[in-house]
Amino acid sequence: MARMSQDLPQPPPDVPIDRPAPRRAREAQTFYLFAYGTLTNPKVFRAVLGKDLVFTRAEADGRDRLLAREAVLAGYTKISPDNSYLYAVPDPQGRIRGFVIGPIELAGMRALKKYEGRNYKKIPVEVRTADEAVAAVAFVADLDQMRHAFGYEFRDRLKQEVLLREKIDRVLTEMDTAAGRPDRDVGRRALAELHGQTIRDLVRHHFEQHGISNFYIRTALEGEHLRDYTRVLADERICQYAPAYLSLVIRQVLFNQIEERVRTDFRYELDQMNISDRYYERTISALATLRLLNQHHHLLEILTGDALAEVHFDSQHHLIDFVRWAVATADALYEPAEGRRQLQFIHTHMGRGQVPLGAELEFSNIGHRVLADGAAGVDRVYDGFEYFSDFGLDILMWKLGGHVDNHRVKVSDRPKRGFLELALGNLSIRDEISKPITDDPWLLNQIIHETMRFYPVRPHSVHISLQMPQQDGHDADRPLPLAVLKCLFALLGDPRRCIDGQLRIMRLTGEEIVNRQPVPRMLMSSVARRRSAGSTGEDMPGVGGPGTLVQQFKFMRLSPAINYEPVAVALKGLQLRYQPGCFLTPTQYRDRPELRELFEALTAWAESPAPLSEAEVGGFLDAIHEGLMTERHGRPSHGRAYIGYCLDHLQGELERFNARAAQPSA
Repeated sequence: MARMSQDLPQPPPDVPIDRPAPRRAREAQTFYLFAYGTLTNPKVFRAVLGKDLVFTRAEADGRDRLLAREAVLAGYTKISPDNSYLYAVPDPQGRIRGFVIGPIELAGMRALKKYEGRNYKKIPVEVRTADEAVAAVAFVADLDQMRHAFGYEFRDRLKQEVLLREKIDRVLTEMDTAAGRPDRDVGRRALAELHGQTIRDLVRHHFEQHGISNFYIRTALEGEHLRDYTRVLADERICQYAPAYLSLVIRQVLFNQIEERVRTDFRYELDQMNISDRYYERTISALATLRLLNQHHHLLEILTGDALAEVHFDSQHHLIDFVRWAVATADALYEPAEGRRQLQFIHTHMGRGQVPLGAELEFSNIGHRVLADGAAGVDRVYDGFEYFSDFGLDILMWKLGGHVDNHRVKVSDRPKRGFLELALGNLSIRDEISKPITDDPWLLNQIIHETMRFYPVRPHSVHISLQMPQQDGHDADRPLPLAVLKCLFALLGDPRRCIDGQLRIMRLTGEEIVNRQPVPRMLMSSVARRRSAGSTGEDMPGVGGPGTLVQQFKFMRLSPAINYEPVAVALKGLQLRYQPGCFLTPTQYRDRPELRELFEALTAWAESPAPLSEAEVGGFLDAIHEGLMTERHGRPSHGRAYIGYCLDHLQGELERFNARAAQPSA
């Protein structure tokens, strides 16, 4: 027992501080309370002490209305092992934000002790407000009692997540039992699939807000309408698209179930890969699952056909019946040994960098015409994904950030037509919360290609984002040089010989990223802030609060023929070398003559691209190399041989472009 106690957190040592003496309560007849959990809720405080909380001195009277001031307690952190209440435990590097309340009459202490219960103990603390240090009391975790109640690992994040999942599973089991379906385990997991976004948000809110109540869990799950395709059944015209959508449902549930098994079965192996909390936690397990399923793509086609033959799209069956079928099939399809092999393959090939990377993939069977009205925008397979939500795909595809993007509105409660977009690393489309997926260009390329292979929709474009190393003093109008832009579009702008025999850069000559009405603009690159935590609760590790500046390059074609590993390395080097801004907004076109000239020169070249000169190619590669040499605090993050490999690949691709551009038009 004594040896185990040495591993527990110890109270922080007393450190002298140079600040005013703490304020003491009047003649020890009153006291100040530091509150950090449920007692910060005015309704709860009123119920416990019969007093009102106010937040300005003018409202406080010291009797019935007590002043609550924002305060910080150093040396402690908050945990919630029961997923319901917050407990302060010692942490030398920690701090807790809360309120110091008072002065409170001593008679109130009895009510506080009764409310807090045996898992807490009262201790004297010193907290810091905006104006002064204040001596107060706080109810913190009684470590001995906590060990008895929750075990020795009550502070472990994994155990907290397991306990939370158990509570969620109990609610889902009760819901499935009430529906009267057989096989409760399959039924519970099927319900979990159709409540996937809600469960994701419950877990996220638990760790952001340091705990959520059982009532909150039950209300969130039972209050959500179970998605079904009832609206589609009523329209014969829409019914023709049902097989394609249901095939996506089966495919997605298989992915979700197997990815969850990989995360559960190989938690230790995933932890050994040392992926920081700043990155999306499912990146590697998602890649392993995609590789596993793509190696059996013929079997996937057979399984989806079997599902449509065994479960019929009619009024006698429901969407959850297809989901249940896929859940049961995933158990038969998954082999742990194969999951282990995929993780070993990934671990062997990883090559970490310093700059966080992300990707958004767009798919459309009819390309950019999916945004057009009328006959020009007819998609005979998915009808522009207008019925995406009817088949629950907005819920089922959350692990890969799946949604429909019409380039106008990201989130809408009404059906919309547009691209199928997979925003990898997205934590919430509605709340615009996301994390980078990796700092490894190889892994980024792998997940882009495996995602392309997995979804039976034609790839269209990809946006690659990079977290900017310099967060202050960024020039939003700084452009990339014309020669660099030409090299990038020669590599990734879809150079294609048209019906008249002329080679053109299709991403620049069409209306996909260039729009000249009413004022010319081009969606080549942009700088924006990204958040990885909600607006409430503590910031998550990495990015939080107001967000982090992210550079997003939006001009690239998504194609199985492109190796995005050296592309990511190139974009990283260029970003480090030039720190470019946005290009091109209507305001920039109107107000910045040099940007206007750059745009016109680039688009004119794209109509009939001449071969790139040796100086242009050499300057492009030199700029990438120069940037990469400074990636890790002034030093390279990747080995010189690896950097050389990437530069050689880029040079070879540009030489192939020059050979095509040198050919005369037909």
